[in-house]
Amino acid sequence: MDNDFTVAPFGTPLNPTFGVVQSTQPTNYYDSLDGLSGSNLEQAIQDIISDPNSVRAQTYSDIIDILEEADQNPANSNQVWLVYTEQGRAKLDFQTTSNNTGTWNREHTFPRSLAGYQSIDLDDFRDGKDVFWTTNADSLRHGNSDGHALRAADGPENSSRGNQHYGQYNGPTGTAGSFKGDVARSVFYLQLRYNGLSIENGFPSTTGQMGDLATLLDWHRNDPPDDFEMNRNNVVYTWQLNRNPVIDMPDLVEYIRGNKIGEVWNNTLSTEEFLTEAIRLYPNPVTNRLFVSGLKGSYTIDIFSSEGRQLQAYTSEYNTPIDLQLASGMYFAKISSQGRTQIKKFLVK
Repeated sequence: MDNDFTVAPFGTPLNPTFGVVQSTQPTNYYDSLDGLSGSNLEQAIQDIISDPNSVRAQTYSDIIDILEEADQNPANSNQVWLVYTEQGRAKLDFQTTSNNTGTWNREHTFPRSLAGYQSIDLDDFRDGKDVFWTTNADSLRHGNSDGHALRAADGPENSSRGNQHYGQYNGPTGTAGSFKGDVARSVFYLQLRYNGLSIENGFPSTTGQMGDLATLLDWHRNDPPDDFEMNRNNVVYTWQLNRNPVIDMPDLVEYIRGNKIGEVWNNTLSTEEFLTEAIRLYPNPVTNRLFVSGLKGSYTIDIFSSEGRQLQAYTSEYNTPIDLQLASGMYFAKISSQGRTQIKKFLVK
């Protein structure tokens, strides 16, 4: 029995936590998006996440190391978390032969045969974080080894998914679907990151097109980013020096492919002071009554949508519950007391 593992302070996708892991995005990383809409907004996002002066591409073999870190099982550091089957598996059980039973391997959320990217001989080198290719928006081949685009998966289940579009493939029977928002945001990232990829309604047969848009929007809306997903975004950033913006700012999806196309983006929370100690929201996820711990005396709490629009405001006292009237989804609470401000993320069931 291997008992030398550690446990992370955040949950698995099956038992998610929110607000424990904070984004490690650099200060002002997304500031250039403010005030933009439509194609200008999309281009500005791509300019950040495909910047040839900073963004790096790794080999397909390096993806093994990236996934061992980014998809590490929060409940057992000796395991990876498998995306569709919602379980841990030993890192040592990576598939190395044609027999995939009991193994894990690399799953492309946007299948290679649909996207049109493949490996080259140099992809066989597992040469580490500090050896990399320069890359840009036209470097579609690098989608083959983009850490934001691949997940650790059960070998047989990866084969079962094959090159099916999402909506054709909905995961194994009997699972909770904890992966759905994750893979949707991965595909939305790819459309923004690389020229030549798009997300369409239905199940298209044209190379470079992925479906189903309606399914992916639904998955994104109903399974918001949790701490596991934010942690993997932070990990991949250390390798590639780019982030998945729709994990950091989920409502961007609505402005690109959802119900706010053409509206002006303003990330009004970006300039707030992020202080992460002491204050905690519970329960999280919440149904309708929210408590705040770690404060004495009175405080104000402002509730924002995931895009940064203020919805509600309260003044409350220590240990007094806050009665919410919110639809299911992800929200931010800006808590102010004694001249200090914290912003916390929470989920409404």
